[in-house]
Amino acid sequence: MDVGLVAILSVIIIVLLFGAVYFSMSEMAYSSVNNIRLKKLECDGSKSATRALALSEDFERLLTTILVGNNILNIAASTTCTMLFTQQLFPDSPALGTVVATVFMTMIILTFGEIAPKNIAKRRAEHYALKLAGSLTLAVTVLTPITWFFIKLSSVFTKESKKKTTLTLTEDELVVMIDEIEEEGTLEKTESDLIKSAITFDDTPLSEVYIPRVDIMAASKDINMDELKELFTYTGYSRIPIYDGSIDRIIGVVNAKDFFRRVVNNDNFNLIDIIRQVKFFQESTSIAEVLNTLQKTKVHMAVVLDSFGGTLGIVTLEDIIEELVGEIWDESDDVKLPVVREADGSYTVIGDANIYNVMDDLGLKFDPEDYVDYNVSGYIQYKIEDIPYKGAVVDNDNVKITVKSIKGRRVKEARFDIKEVQAPTGGES
Repeated sequence: MDVGLVAILSVIIIVLLFGAVYFSMSEMAYSSVNNIRLKKLECDGSKSATRALALSEDFERLLTTILVGNNILNIAASTTCTMLFTQQLFPDSPALGTVVATVFMTMIILTFGEIAPKNIAKRRAEHYALKLAGSLTLAVTVLTPITWFFIKLSSVFTKESKKKTTLTLTEDELVVMIDEIEEEGTLEKTESDLIKSAITFDDTPLSEVYIPRVDIMAASKDINMDELKELFTYTGYSRIPIYDGSIDRIIGVVNAKDFFRRVVNNDNFNLIDIIRQVKFFQESTSIAEVLNTLQKTKVHMAVVLDSFGGTLGIVTLEDIIEELVGEIWDESDDVKLPVVREADGSYTVIGDANIYNVMDDLGLKFDPEDYVDYNVSGYIQYKIEDIPYKGAVVDNDNVKITVKSIKGRRVKEARFDIKEVQAPTGGES
């Protein structure tokens, strides 16, 4: 046995293994790296982040370079180890030397060349992506002729799959991502809720948020100033719609601030002098579109129309913003939460609450069947197939809904009793 040759071959194997470790860590680091964080670091002036981002965005070329380099080094290390074992350590039994070399290198490569470095790189992906960016850029450049050949060769087999590949992140996937970030503690629940509200904001139609026709407090254009003053005082509203003949012909809105400023100044004025315009929309219009229009025109109220041009309801700028940030209360509002937990474990829900949101807040699965509206009162009416009345009961699989109070022909409040899930019992064997 030539001791000097054994030492040289051993050093070569160790050097090749270190190279394999380098490529293994690079593969895992760039497979796990967060490109958004790299972009932020690039914006902060990090040159390493710029190089790392360029590598990550051309991941196919990078991965090919890593795999080519890793396989060359592993094969070279295995070949050198086999030479060492067969020619120096087991010269009388080359077959045994080959078996021992194969088992030895398999354990070494898997443990120290693959598993350990990849686990280390995954835990600190951004750190290693930045550290390795410069040398990897050089490796990608040096191995370009080889990687170009393999990329062209693999494109023959992956052409069809590339056509079907999509990099689009759907809104549902983004919501799931936000939930995961919240669970990690990076986002507070309020921040998470606000982001998710913004994501779904554009998909919400006016039909989910408008104040229905029966709840509109409006005034005729022929109302006198004393009656209008009394109406403002009685309702506490900051704006009152004005109609011509019937509520199906709303012509504008009067602002309490404009009205009382004229009254305090003892101005001689007519109602027409202080009427402001309103905008008109179909109920299927998204609230994002309505918000954009109201902002541009500096109008604070919109009228929601049915397919015949009649008034379905109204919506204010505040109603739309509340869909994004939650309820906004002022001093004149009678604070009424949509869902209140009672001492006995039941829930009191207002009739105007969104049935889908209520079921989601209570953690219940909900099948609306053929119900196409949104509020609790309408759902109860749909289920009992009659005008709601106090004591009416809707018994679903997971919740019992009982009407607590009525206002007009609608449910004012309902009691929700969540049913306990019964564990299935096994039959006798």
